[in-house]
Amino acid sequence: MLAIKNLSRYRAASYHLVISAGIAAITLTVMLALWYPSPLFAAMGGMELIALIVGVDVAIGPLITLVIFDTRKKELLFDLAVIALLQVAALGYGVYTMSLARPVFMVATDLGIRVVPAVEIDDEELAKAQRDEFRHRPLTGPQLVAVQEPSDKKEREKIVFAALAGKGIQNLPQYFVPYAEKRSEVVKTSRPLADLDLSDKDRAHLDAYLRRVGRKADELRCLPVTTKRGLLTAILDANGELLELLAIPPDLRQAQK
Repeated sequence: MLAIKNLSRYRAASYHLVISAGIAAITLTVMLALWYPSPLFAAMGGMELIALIVGVDVAIGPLITLVIFDTRKKELLFDLAVIALLQVAALGYGVYTMSLARPVFMVATDLGIRVVPAVEIDDEELAKAQRDEFRHRPLTGPQLVAVQEPSDKKEREKIVFAALAGKGIQNLPQYFVPYAEKRSEVVKTSRPLADLDLSDKDRAHLDAYLRRVGRKADELRCLPVTTKRGLLTAILDANGELLELLAIPPDLRQAQK
């Protein structure tokens, strides 16, 4: 390892940049693999979070090193330690922010699938879940669930009021049930792939997916997927099993009467 006193400020900043980029790359790779399966990363606003981490942690740290690095300074090691601590704090904040924004539930409702981030599920609502598996926010990617609409009038009114506050039944785990229990109902609300009204680009995307999995369009169905930043299309088989999320708009032609 080169002694610090033998480094120029430019070489020190370069080394700092390489180390910072490596740590950020490893951290982001792990987070994306666990929390943001494709294409949910872009649909949940992940690029802005990446910009935050890269901008603050990777760029600013080495720039500060470039400015303050001077081997004649007695306080140089202290200054570098402070920069490192600030970077660790910035990285921790970025990871925390991404953990709040990560998708934790994909909730099948009669309107399609709603992707719910961690920050939109309150702790008190989690505690009301009827099943143990819905009483915590998943740490290894979003969990696919369905909902059981309440029969009680007061409970229905509660859901209406929650919707007025910007939250719907997808934010209330007490109504979550395993997706398998509602597959037949999900199939009834889905539409044939032929009903998708796609641009040439999106049609090519869909065709490429069908070729990759070796399936025919008439074997599959689709549902709209609502995320924080946009819409995706869920591809289902005839039994309602979720096969894929595609980054194409779920624009549907009017059903023929």
